[in-house]
Amino acid sequence: MLKFILNLNLLIILLSGLSFAQVNWVRQNSPVTSALFNCVFTDSLNGWAAGEEGVIIHTSDGGTNWIIQSNPVNYYINDIFFINKNTGWCVSNEFLLNGTTLIKTTNGGNNWVAESFPDSTVFFRTIYFLDSLNGYLAGFFGKIYKTTDGGDNWFPTVTDTSNFSQYPINKIEFLNAQTGFACGGIIDIAGVIWSTFDSGLTWTARDYAAEPFYDMLLTNEDRLFAVGGDFEYGTQFILSTNSGVNWNYTSLAYFGQGQSIDFRTKSEIWMPLGFSGAWAFSNDTGYTWSTFPATDNASLNSITFADSLHGWAVGNFGVILKYVHNLVSVTPDENSIANEFYLSQNFPNPFNPSTVIKFSIPKSGKAELKVFDSRGSEVRELLNEYLSAGSYEYTFDAVSLPSGVYFYTLITPEFNATKKMILIR
Repeated sequence: MLKFILNLNLLIILLSGLSFAQVNWVRQNSPVTSALFNCVFTDSLNGWAAGEEGVIIHTSDGGTNWIIQSNPVNYYINDIFFINKNTGWCVSNEFLLNGTTLIKTTNGGNNWVAESFPDSTVFFRTIYFLDSLNGYLAGFFGKIYKTTDGGDNWFPTVTDTSNFSQYPINKIEFLNAQTGFACGGIIDIAGVIWSTFDSGLTWTARDYAAEPFYDMLLTNEDRLFAVGGDFEYGTQFILSTNSGVNWNYTSLAYFGQGQSIDFRTKSEIWMPLGFSGAWAFSNDTGYTWSTFPATDNASLNSITFADSLHGWAVGNFGVILKYVHNLVSVTPDENSIANEFYLSQNFPNPFNPSTVIKFSIPKSGKAELKVFDSRGSEVRELLNEYLSAGSYEYTFDAVSLPSGVYFYTLITPEFNATKKMILIR
């Protein structure tokens, strides 16, 4: 009964949650209705998604159009990974009956070649390559294998003998050539993090939660993330700020499971919550979180950003969502070409809950647009990227912020300007 009440409360919070995130994600035409479990982009144009029934789809125009690629297997694809727009791998399992099948392409998926893993008693869920030669496979029973010749040969690595080292691994990632992590576990038993500091030759496993982790995000040595959860108690999140030496666990208590995680900017994080049809969202590098319904309440399984302007998410029933940035480039006429740096007063002002900020930069370069509260604390990073010379406008949505006085600042190598704005509820 207590679990039911908790779940009901979480559902009420979700359904009554803020909805501004939906405007950032637009549904795209999909050539399939099968569930898509993973997506990966090598740049802002070239991407792939894969899932049930051996489905692999590809876009070469930033997600506007997708095509189905021919694939020699017709069963579940657990993971897909590309190191560039030509070379990629998939991990596939046929109901754990015949071992794992590895599928590789060297021409962007125009041709995929399948090869059964030599040991049919080993089953893998995830694949990761540092470069064209050095890669890793991980999966059931805590098995981790390594290749140094592009996957022609694989050899087992050594994992410690702790009680948790043989639990299933869901994702493997490397921070650099020496340091890597993996995450996984079993529902209602343990959420486990594996770590290596010798290029994946030996691994140590430690439990940090009661529920499994499904994805990892290694941004730099100071901020490492893993997310997961279960059906009863909701989303969980774990963070390390010292290269994985220590991890801090948080139960977000959002209805759903953290299936995937990625940064849009250095402070803004998106996490799809799977079956709940919602997002978890943070704009302060994971210190605080909010939850919002996904577009069409889609059940989303994977998210990826190529950069701060280009992001995609995929999910059940072939759903594909594309991120639409609030930044709009204003094409100048010959009388309004930007010839100087300029930051305009936002309009409307006061506002509730959104306002438009316009600015101009006369030369291409790095630009940052940030919002601060009346105490001078940064509350939102709106923009942090390379822009071409021109005039721009940004729609700032402050639906999650309290009423008050705020300041917004435009920062470039040659220019710094700040203006005040007022949010009224």
